Amino acid sequence: MRDRSLNSGWAFAAFPLAVIFVFTLLPTIAGAGLSFFEWSGSGLPQFIGLENYYAAIGHDQQMWFALRNTLIFALATVPVTVILSFILAAILRAEWFVGRRIAQAMLFMPMVISIVAIGFIWRWVLDPHSGLLNFAMESVGLDHLFSNWPPPWLGDSPWALGGMCFIHVWRNLGFGVVLYLAALSRVPKSQYEAAGVDGAGSWHATWRISWPAVRHMTLFLIITSSIWSLQVFDLVWVMTGGAEQPWTDVLNTHLYREFSANRLGYSATIGVFILLITAVITAMQLWWMRQPRKDEA
Repeated sequence: MRDRSLNSGWAFAAFPLAVIFVFTLLPTIAGAGLSFFEWSGSGLPQFIGLENYYAAIGHDQQMWFALRNTLIFALATVPVTVILSFILAAILRAEWFVGRRIAQAMLFMPMVISIVAIGFIWRWVLDPHSGLLNFAMESVGLDHLFSNWPPPWLGDSPWALGGMCFIHVWRNLGFGVVLYLAALSRVPKSQYEAAGVDGAGSWHATWRISWPAVRHMTLFLIITSSIWSLQVFDLVWVMTGGAEQPWTDVLNTHLYREFSANRLGYSATIGVFILLITAVITAMQLWWMRQPRKDEA
């Protein structure tokens, strides 16, 4: 009976595993192998060993700019997304909150909109000459706070990178809120009632009961948000028009630019760097989240 159940399980998992093998594992292995070759897409690939890695680490300054921006992007967006998602979910779960369904729909709506459409809309909002943001700031006199007006919201500056971080958080916030709402719905109400009897306020109950109860959902959200942040491409490409700028380039835009120039082996090398960074950060998060808490020690 046990063998039959095991075989049934493998039968159900066979198709998804085949899809993952064909469309994820095989391309990953092929890309890693291609990074040791020089190939323009025509003719036979030429084996060059680690030369692509030497070139990327020692001579490609733009890749270091892209790596810096990618890490800043991830470090700025992941914690904010996770913390804000939990806070908003806790607020939406409160009994005093009115219009819960409408608020959930509004928060989740950016997730169902094309990222290209979102990029074009925000590009119009942040346009330094005719954008809605600058018009609104000039209307209330906030333009005097800047020494150089208008700020380069879409140019080669930290402002542009910060703006893209904000848009990324805004778009993915609804996803985290929905996950936390699902996790919080499984927390027994008796725990909050017991905390209330003991004199705990809403903040104390949220911190001591709700937050530990969604620990595993937090891990899932941190990992998925990290992967999305490290692999960001379309938003940056649409917002900047694909311009090669030290403060707006990320690893995937740099990879795409090298791929478009038919430097396939070198672009595969950048892809390997992205894979390694993602794997290391994910492993660190898994290790950290599996450490025993003080109340479990």
